[in-house]
Amino acid sequence: MPEAFEWEEVCPGVSRFDFENSEIPLIYHAVRIDLTFAWAAGQGRTLELVCSCNESTAQFAARTQCAVAVNATPFTRSGQLAGIHKEAGVLLSQPVARYGAIAFKLAENVGGPGCVARIFESQVDGEIEDFEYAFGGFFVVLDRGEVCTEFIRRGDSRTGVGLSADGRILYFLVVEGEWPDRSRGLSYPQCGEIFKAMGCNQALELDGGSSSDLCVNGKSVLSYKVHNRQVNSFGFRVK
Repeated sequence: MPEAFEWEEVCPGVSRFDFENSEIPLIYHAVRIDLTFAWAAGQGRTLELVCSCNESTAQFAARTQCAVAVNATPFTRSGQLAGIHKEAGVLLSQPVARYGAIAFKLAENVGGPGCVARIFESQVDGEIEDFEYAFGGFFVVLDRGEVCTEFIRRGDSRTGVGLSADGRILYFLVVEGEWPDRSRGLSYPQCGEIFKAMGCNQALELDGGSSSDLCVNGKSVLSYKVHNRQVNSFGFRVK
């Protein structure tokens, strides 16, 4: 855990923090997004929520020139999404009850600027129907400010999302773990601790392992090339 999170602005509404400790060893990257800057596509605000299927996170980020993008929903060996993917109100992949999700409600439906997000413990929660966008993950690791400790404590590459209590500040956390001699990765509870320290009230783990990637300004920020192809990604670009 750093003594303090010193955020560096990427663009209005988006800032990043990078952590590296060679003694542990550990490398992780975090991004903080003020969702009051985000808006629906074509509305002319600062940030636009965008998503993609059937291309890698790096390809998606480069094509759309995202300010920030991450991999999201897990997928099967045959390349099929294993969880919910909802885009502009259209359900493109079916929910999986035992897994969680993050969903976004756009500006015209939240009574103020930007959009609001919510993390769901189960993808079959009926209230997800009220959200225009939803992306599946695995399990909630921070719930109402309390770290969930029942998970196996095994270090690995991780991708996760966290939210402030009001659902207006979104956090990405991507942990490197493919080269253990450089960065050993983190467990689910350890990720929950970092999300809590950053100021999150809830956090969810997305697809991790060799699929983990984080792109800033259209390029991956990881210290190694990600070889595993992701099937689903989302992020924000400047409008």
